[in-house]
Amino acid sequence: MTACCSGAAAQSTTSPISAASVVQQDYDALFQQMYKNPSDLEASFKFAEQAVKRGDYEAAIGALERMLFFNPNLPRVKLELGVLYFKLGSYELARSYFQEAIKAADAPDDIRVQVRAYLTEIDRRLARYEFSVFTTAGLRYQTNANLGPSSLMVRALGQDAILNSAYGKRPDWNMFQTLTANYAYKIGTRGDAIEASFLGINSRQYKLNQFNLGLVELVVGPRIAIGQNASFKLYGIGDQAWLGDANYFSAGGGGVSARTTLGDRGILEAFVEQRHRDFSNSSNFPTAAQQTGDLLSAVVTSDVGFGSVHWTTRVGFEQNRAVFDYYSYKRYSIDMASPYGFVLSVFGTPHQFVFAPTIGFSWANFDAPNPIVDPFQIRNDKEQRYGAIFDAQVYKNVGLRTQILYTKIDSSLPNYTTDNFSVSIGPAARF
Repeated sequence: MTACCSGAAAQSTTSPISAASVVQQDYDALFQQMYKNPSDLEASFKFAEQAVKRGDYEAAIGALERMLFFNPNLPRVKLELGVLYFKLGSYELARSYFQEAIKAADAPDDIRVQVRAYLTEIDRRLARYEFSVFTTAGLRYQTNANLGPSSLMVRALGQDAILNSAYGKRPDWNMFQTLTANYAYKIGTRGDAIEASFLGINSRQYKLNQFNLGLVELVVGPRIAIGQNASFKLYGIGDQAWLGDANYFSAGGGGVSARTTLGDRGILEAFVEQRHRDFSNSSNFPTAAQQTGDLLSAVVTSDVGFGSVHWTTRVGFEQNRAVFDYYSYKRYSIDMASPYGFVLSVFGTPHQFVFAPTIGFSWANFDAPNPIVDPFQIRNDKEQRYGAIFDAQVYKNVGLRTQILYTKIDSSLPNYTTDNFSVSIGPAARF
C-alpha cells in the first residue's frame, strides 16, 4: 500500500515535458554545437535561423558574423545580416552588408533583387523628407448616376406615391480626376515626423450636372514613433465639398491613429476621427443644411500578405449626429480586397499587372423617421458592394486603370432602395 501510494505520489510530481522545453533544448544544443565547433557553418546558420524566429536578433547577428570570419564569400549570409541590422534600425550597417552581398560578380540574381529593394527602402527612411503622389483620371459610366430609387413606387407623407420619372434612376457618363499626395518631414531616424496628406476629387457629369462633384481634404499632424515597428499620430482635418457646382459642406476636426507592423506579414492601423460638418442649401439641394452636425468615425485597416496571397481589410463605424434626427445614423461597414500582382512580357518587355477583386458590406440604422417620407417608418439600409480593379503598367510609373463596381442598397423605405453598376477606365500614375 505504501509503495503504491509513494509511486503514485512520485508520478504526480513529475511534470510533463512541454513543447516549449523541447524547442529550448534544441536551441541550446545548437548553441553548444556552434560554440564547440565554430567552423561548422551549417550549425551556425541553423542557430541563426532559430534565433531570428525567437526575436533574438543580436544572437543571430553574432552567429552569422562568425560564419563570415571563417568564410567571407557568403553573399546570402551578408544579405541576412543586412536584413537583421535593418530590423534593428541600424541602416548604415545594413547598407554596408547589402552592398557587400552583391559586390561579387557571381552574386545570385534573387539576392540582387532583394538588396535593391532594401537599399531603396533605406534611402527612403534616411531621407529628410518623403513625398508620394498617386493620380488617376478618365471616363466613368453609371447605370444610376443620380442614385435614384429602383422603383418609382415610393413613400410620401406615409402613403404610397408614384415618383416622377425624372427623379428615378438615370444613367450618365462623367469625366473624373483624383489626386492623393503624402508628405512627411522626418525628425531624426527613429520614425518621428510631421506628416501632411491631400486628397482631391473632381467629376463632371455629361447630363446630370446637378451631381457634379468636387472634394478637397487636408490632413496635418505629427507622428510619434514607438520603438522601430509602431507609431501613433495626432492630426487635424479640413474638408470642403461642392455638389452641383455649389458649396455643399465644409468640415473641420481632428483624429488620432496608431500603427504597427505585424512582423514581416504587413501593417495594422486604427484611427478615430471627429468632424463637424456644416452643410449649405443650394438650388439643387434646398434642404442640405438639415444634415449639419458631427460625424464620428472609427476604423481599423490591415494590409497583410501570406506568400502569394495578399489581403487588405477595412472595418469601420460611423456615428452621425445631425440637427434633424432623421439624418442621424449609425453605420457599420467592412471592405476587403485581394490584390494579385504578376508580370507579363509585352512586345518583349516585362510589364507589371495587378488584379484586385473587392467586396464590401455596410449597415446603416437611422435615429428617427423622416415625416416627409414616412412619419412611422425609420430608415434602415443594407448595402452590398462587389467589384474589381485592374492596373496595367504602360511605362515606368504610368499605367492604365480599369475599375468595375456594382452597388446594391436594400432599405426599409423604397425611396432609398437602389442599385448601380459603374465602369471606369483611364491613366494612372505614381511618383
